[in-house]
Amino acid sequence: MSEYSGRTVFVFGAAGALGSGLAEAFRGAGAQVVGFDRVEPDGAHRLDGVGYRGADVLEDGALGAAFDAEPVPWAVINVIGGFAGRRPLTEFDPAELARQLQLNLTSAALITKHALRRLGERGEGRVVHTASRVALRTEGSGFAYSVSKLGVLHLVQMAAAETHGSGITVNAVVPSIMDTPANRASMPGAAHERWPKVADVAAAYLFLASPAAQLVSGAALPVYGLT
Repeated sequence: MSEYSGRTVFVFGAAGALGSGLAEAFRGAGAQVVGFDRVEPDGAHRLDGVGYRGADVLEDGALGAAFDAEPVPWAVINVIGGFAGRRPLTEFDPAELARQLQLNLTSAALITKHALRRLGERGEGRVVHTASRVALRTEGSGFAYSVSKLGVLHLVQMAAAETHGSGITVNAVVPSIMDTPANRASMPGAAHERWPKVADVAAAYLFLASPAAQLVSGAALPVYGLT
């Protein structure tokens, strides 16, 4: 029997390339998967065996209601976020920073708030966020995006400390650029074969969300491929 049999896993950002790959991976591992996105995806972006819900992760009340409308999950996986490319600091745009903090950090903090609230009802569970290598290795990255993803890692550390010894763990996967159609299109001349594949990155989430990872909390697990 799979270690995910009988366990419900929420995937936030389930309509995107990474989110759909994770929904498929957790479903394949035996979990009951509920996929959340800002707008419930249409038929072309849905996977058989996955339940989909619409949820605005930046609306505290609506997000709480979305959590409360489902059974208490075993794991909450968050891949929601935004991106902003590199620009010189002489061209710093405060509006861009505010937007990146909102998309990457505020969204993660609100998901954490409601995930810990519901997991606390069970007394155990897993939360896994998504950071980025640019949070730790800043060369070539944009300030707004980089610092917002660094904030996600700080959130994970604080949430892990707050839940220490509770049976709930909070961790992050830290990927580099992944091999997705959109990334290939934006960087056609890159060495795509060296980029981590979504299915391989999914293995990191499967581990951190598993019962076997009970002693791992506050971790930032790098998944850089060969880049």
